[in-house]
Amino acid sequence: MTGPWQLLVDDYLIEEKRGVVRTWHPLEKHPDNPVLGMTGSWGERRTTPYGTVLPAEDGQGFRIWYDIWDGDCHNFYATSRDGLHWVRPRLDLVEHQGSRANNLFFRRTRLDHMPQIIHTPWEADADRRYKMVNFDFRADVRGRAVRGYWGATSPDGVHWTDTPKNPVLPDPGDVGHFHWDPNRQAYVGYTKLYAPVRGYRRRSVAISTTTRFQHWPPAELILVPDEVDDRWVTRSGQHTDFYGLAAFPYQSLYLGFLWIFRIVDGKNDGPIFCELVSSRDGVTWDRQEGERTPILPTGPPGAWDSGQVQTFNLPQMVGETLRVYYGAFDSTHGLQRGDGAIGLATLRKDGFVSLDAGSDGGTVTTRLLLGLEGELRLNANADGGEIRVEVLDGEGRVLPGYAKEECRPLTEDSEDFAVRWKARDELPDSPEPRRLRFLLTRSSLFSFRADEKVQVVNPAAPLEVFYTFESSNGDRFDDEAAADGIQPGRRHGSLSTVQDPEAGAGGSSTLLFPEPGPDANRLEVPGTTHLGLHFTLAARVKAQKRDRMRLFSTHRGSGAPSLGELIFDFSPGTGVLRLIVNGQEISSQAESLPAGMYHHLAATYDRGRVRLYLDGRIAGSGQVLSGSARLGRNDTSVELFGPPDAPPQAGVHLADNLHLGADRGGTFVGHGWESASSNRHQLTGWVDDVLVVKRVLGAEEIRDLSRQGVEKGLQQPEN
Repeated sequence: MTGPWQLLVDDYLIEEKRGVVRTWHPLEKHPDNPVLGMTGSWGERRTTPYGTVLPAEDGQGFRIWYDIWDGDCHNFYATSRDGLHWVRPRLDLVEHQGSRANNLFFRRTRLDHMPQIIHTPWEADADRRYKMVNFDFRADVRGRAVRGYWGATSPDGVHWTDTPKNPVLPDPGDVGHFHWDPNRQAYVGYTKLYAPVRGYRRRSVAISTTTRFQHWPPAELILVPDEVDDRWVTRSGQHTDFYGLAAFPYQSLYLGFLWIFRIVDGKNDGPIFCELVSSRDGVTWDRQEGERTPILPTGPPGAWDSGQVQTFNLPQMVGETLRVYYGAFDSTHGLQRGDGAIGLATLRKDGFVSLDAGSDGGTVTTRLLLGLEGELRLNANADGGEIRVEVLDGEGRVLPGYAKEECRPLTEDSEDFAVRWKARDELPDSPEPRRLRFLLTRSSLFSFRADEKVQVVNPAAPLEVFYTFESSNGDRFDDEAAADGIQPGRRHGSLSTVQDPEAGAGGSSTLLFPEPGPDANRLEVPGTTHLGLHFTLAARVKAQKRDRMRLFSTHRGSGAPSLGELIFDFSPGTGVLRLIVNGQEISSQAESLPAGMYHHLAATYDRGRVRLYLDGRIAGSGQVLSGSARLGRNDTSVELFGPPDAPPQAGVHLADNLHLGADRGGTFVGHGWESASSNRHQLTGWVDDVLVVKRVLGAEEIRDLSRQGVEKGLQQPEN
């Protein structure tokens, strides 16, 4: 499903929009649903099926691998010529109730489930051209439980042999989706991990990638529920989890069906539905704008899919229609009754999102793009309206022959419309970067393409936040670094700006953290959840106490630090700096930290390599291992790390925005337990020149930052 089409799910390609709105389109459920019901003597409870649908090898029809649970897990196989009417072949492979006359294709233990099938016809070994990853619970030779993803291979997708060493991926969580990514030329798995997110132990999403099917590195956190996900909450205990992510490469980007689990009872019950997420690299994911229309909602009360809907591994493209198979259940997650079945939903090609204009018209102008060559084609609905296209040079001027008046308009609904101008059938034959301007009237634009994949000349600037505290607006503080957009700081507790002649390079104002009170005094830095593979944290601090104090933190305030949490703190009494990332601590050497003056503290992270700086000098360094220190059941941390030479895949993704001055604090709720934050290490003193940037500053840059502020601070104030 990859190709050169450019979807408009985000503003990555867009410089300017005027008079248009972005609309998110849900999948259309098939009128004959469910297309595959759960039949047979499998007990009274048959839970939501998970699995994989792939085309038949001859291109005629489909194959499905799925599981259901009735207290045990059962893995089934079926085929179909049209994807609507399914045949359960007799396989004679797995005994059930004294007979092999069934369509069970695999059984390792009573708890193996969620078969993820990957077809690799290019595999030289004919016995390994199908690969399976599925979750299993198993005891080792000592009787200890071994949880994780097991691997198996097959010549035909029916007869399977376990890989020599299992599990191939240690336990990150019992829901996962796996596929081959042609962009990376690697296997990719999106798995469930538990992370501490805004007061709750929540199901979240992690990633693992490998080029060797039998060896998967420990998964790394990439996606957690945000504040918008909890907008529905009306009482204590309610919150949102992510039950899974079925993600896949699509055209020129990545899309995913995110399983939203709204826990309505504060324990483990609630509906599950799907939202669309998008990504340019498969690691950093963008969420929908506005109210987040479900891409696949649950059905109405009483319907067969009214409780839970969960998409299968990969969608299928049939002609110009996308097919999405999904498992569903007629009761919510925590109830112990009901039935599951498999349904089908469809969507026009590239029809996930459109940019829409009404009668007053609208325009969409792209950034400067390379690769705008050959034919320009549109997927759009202009029935009752029109769409025209202009081609602009690097200065924004319309190229001769490519003005809107010369463009043959699209006036119909077309999934592949060739744009023509009076004297031009193709885009300019030139390597120069160009812009496109789409002019829409009563129409919807889904996607466009040139002959090659286009590239953005100047993509959006990476995250950079800089607070000097020279101006403030109520509970918000201005961000002086605007190239990437504005991330104004949010005040929590008792903070105030004061005049201090020793303040940093930005002027004479500084942020005062008073003596800790009942609420944690902290400054939240928005937009800082995904720091990625490269980042720098820095600030100028004048401490009022000699005890250890937080500088940056996302820690919950209780228990051992885990994945999704970061702590950058210091002890004025000993001069020791610490950076704790993903449950791993890097500390500096102890050295004198004179009281009563500002000190510049900084930390850099470069693909796991950490450096700590004190007043412009390197004070410590170390290596953070890839993988995860996932949050366990009792406020503990379970370490699943890779070897020292394994590079991280995603880097640092946090469970919350960075907070300056204190842990997030409050009560933390797990599954059957609670803990309260101690907030023992709140900052007391003055902070200035706070910097968060998604790149690694070099030693000279950090030294210059430190000297600039120190020199200013040593100057005598003017009378």
